[in-house]
Amino acid sequence: MSVDRLRIKYSHSKFWLIFWLLILFPVGLVLLLNYAELTSNTRVFKVKYRGEKFWLYFWAIVFFPITILLFLFNGSFVKSARN
Repeated sequence: MSVDRLRIKYSHSKFWLIFWLLILFPVGLVLLLNYAELTSNTRVFKVKYRGEKFWLYFWAIVFFPITILLFLFNGSFVKSARN
């Protein structure tokens, strides 16, 4: 049985990611979901959000469960590719 390990690659400023994860966790989580990619030996996964990111961050600050609903129903998708 082979086990693939997933590595997280974040392509933007790690300072802001850590800052928002410590200060306001929902905003940091939204940043991580928008700009991170998961890589294994055979596949790469990226989450893309097609909606307006202003409203995504606004609802992450005001009431986080609405952010999850926006991700689910407002055009987000997981893009997968083989290495």
